Amino acid sequence: MYYAIATESNNTLAFPAGVCSTVGVGGQFSGGGMGTMMRSYGLAADNIIDAKIVTANGGIQDRESMGEDLFWAIRGGGGASFGVILSYKLNLVQVPPKVTVFLVDKMLQQGLIQLLTKWNQIAPKLDKRLFMRLRLQAVSDNSSSSNTNKTLKCQIRLFIPRRGYRASCFNGGELL
Repeated sequence: MYYAIATESNNTLAFPAGVCSTVGVGGQFSGGGMGTMMRSYGLAADNIIDAKIVTANGGIQDRESMGEDLFWAIRGGGGASFGVILSYKLNLVQVPPKVTVFLVDKMLQQGLIQLLTKWNQIAPKLDKRLFMRLRLQAVSDNSSSSNTNKTLKCQIRLFIPRRGYRASCFNGGELL
């Protein structure tokens, strides 16, 4: 679906879906869909403008006939909990044809604590067009020959939505 939207729109339209690549479209839509465009456009669920659902009594309903409570529930509460969703009508958003994305990996021994401190200082102040995602995970410490020691790894992903945008929180590739 995402590729078709981009191709048909000459890379100028997109749907703000979630970041988990193993979750299908139905899961993204009915599970909320937190993604790289959410600071600018909201969750995937916020960009569903209509849906058709078969309810337990066999009736087919759209947004108007199901009411706002059920419509709200199928866009974040797990759509299959309330019936079989036949279709969604989506709000597509304007995007630039090119974006910049990069990833920073830091291990505990490489200054992870300082990075987290900087993250906490700058993240709330970022321009809403920027998306930064921080993910902590326990990983094997490869500096040990037994590989039984664990350490923390941090990943920060930055999504810059348009060419020429300068992120003031970075200086020469380093977090300020």
